[in-house]
Amino acid sequence: MRIAYLVNKYPKVSHSFIRREIEALEAIGLSVARFSIRSCESELVDPKDKLEFQKTQVVLGVGVLGLLVNLIGFAIAKPISIFRGIYLALKIGWKSDAGILRHLIYLAEACVLWRWLRKEQVTHIHSHFGTNSTTVAMLCNAIGGVSYSFTVHGPEEFDRAENISLTEKINRAKFVVAICSFGRSQLYRWCDYQQWCKIHLVRCGVDEDYFNQPETFVANIPSAIPNLVCVGRLCEQKVKSCSCKPSKLLPQKDLN
Repeated sequence: MRIAYLVNKYPKVSHSFIRREIEALEAIGLSVARFSIRSCESELVDPKDKLEFQKTQVVLGVGVLGLLVNLIGFAIAKPISIFRGIYLALKIGWKSDAGILRHLIYLAEACVLWRWLRKEQVTHIHSHFGTNSTTVAMLCNAIGGVSYSFTVHGPEEFDRAENISLTEKINRAKFVVAICSFGRSQLYRWCDYQQWCKIHLVRCGVDEDYFNQPETFVANIPSAIPNLVCVGRLCEQKVKSCSCKPSKLLPQKDLN
């Protein structure tokens, strides 16, 4: 079985958990193709991320001309399917602040992705984050029939559920993943009870190397109680989920 992972930017510095997830799937025998909507090559510093980028195909790397060629080519080859895609793009774009034009661009991206999936013999797409990458996966499903699933992290998906057509994405998906119980409860709110069985809880874990790290010392005194430090980006999404006040957070320069 060959599956694909689709992320807005991959491999991104802050998305090492996605890389570990893919590595875990490959460890159990699955073949995984990597796709990213945009490139973030210039941001990469980790050698593992740089190696991962070499395995990743970037949709927008085809350029504007490539998007148009793929869209027109698909429309000529599969006119009925492209009309299904146009209908869905108009439907979800109408109520989105991104607008209809942006969603027609997503449709062109879906045509590029569909061609690559066919070439790679991919049978299923999994997307991280329920925003634009999942929109592209859903449109690819509408025009080409490739099943998709997605992982929701929040809080953006819950704050903008109607704007990003979260209900539509859940209804059309093969399954949906929440990373915590709260996230799963929020997904329940945005779909019918009949859809709840497809929503699964899969927490973001750490690999075995994490537990094999040597103890660290503060002022040459070992800590009697294990301590866990969590480092996150200073952005709206992290501040919303942080229990401390923003004024107590470290400045950005101290986190680099």
